[in-house]
Amino acid sequence: MQSQNAPSVRWEWISEAWNLFTKQWSVWVLMILVMYLVVFAVYLPFIGIIGLMMPSMPQGDEIPTVTPVFPTALLALYPVVYLVILGAVSYLLGGLYNAAFKQLRGEPISVGDLFSGGPYFMRMLGALVLIAIGAGFGGVFCLIPGLIVYGLTFLTYPMIVEGGKGTIDAIKESIEITKRDWIMFTLFAMATYFIASAGVLACGVGVLATMPLLPLTQALVYRDLAGMRGAQRQGQFMPPPPPPDYRSYAPSQTPAPPRQEQPWAAPTYLTPPPQPPQPAQPSRPESTSATCPHCGATLARTMNFCNQCGGSLRSA
Repeated sequence: MQSQNAPSVRWEWISEAWNLFTKQWSVWVLMILVMYLVVFAVYLPFIGIIGLMMPSMPQGDEIPTVTPVFPTALLALYPVVYLVILGAVSYLLGGLYNAAFKQLRGEPISVGDLFSGGPYFMRMLGALVLIAIGAGFGGVFCLIPGLIVYGLTFLTYPMIVEGGKGTIDAIKESIEITKRDWIMFTLFAMATYFIASAGVLACGVGVLATMPLLPLTQALVYRDLAGMRGAQRQGQFMPPPPPPDYRSYAPSQTPAPPRQEQPWAAPTYLTPPPQPPQPAQPSRPESTSATCPHCGATLARTMNFCNQCGGSLRSA
């Protein structure tokens, strides 16, 4: 997956993470509660072992005859304790981040997702160790470099869980994205870690509601800066898409199909509206008399011979 150009830090990621938490708050509270119970159950046997190995102290006014000696075996046991706890935390953190990305994709989440970190266990463990070493080494130099380490590696765990990267590649990819705005990412990481752990101040119970903000916020940052398939995007926090580059469009080389000429048809003209029938004109009465061409006498037209001179009227 190729990283996109990192925009400026968006503090709205924290409020969006809170909105996601409130939609599934009961599941997240139970997951954090189970996570702490599992870590405590892993740590409990070591507490008993350490208690048995501790030298006995004199009771009341009893004067010790031998100075208690701190068992050397305890020095070797403490690294084992921290390594086992770190392994349990790595496994559970993988499931916690997996649940965060499932919710971003709109999938249902459950407490069982907390135990789905098996595929990421070794990579998460390596990232936890390397980041802790880097932050601890940087903290020696006036604390500020250690905080910068946390800011630069802010996307390491999402890179492992969602990006499928190895430990070293995930750290490199996170640094490649965050270094473009490393000052703001350092401040943002400090604020996110502080909010996630602030619930400890409320008698430790408030951490059940604040700890989920850490994986949810990191998942949202990964979604916007590295890209995530199938994520449900809330447009108010997403950068607008870049405008299309119309210069990259070349004119088509395919010739246009020839235009088909339509056969000529005689134009149709509008016919005038029909005229109302005109009244018939009275015919001129035909004359009933005739004039004799021979003598000029006026005769009836029906006669054939003039009754005055006897001439024929047929030529008249």
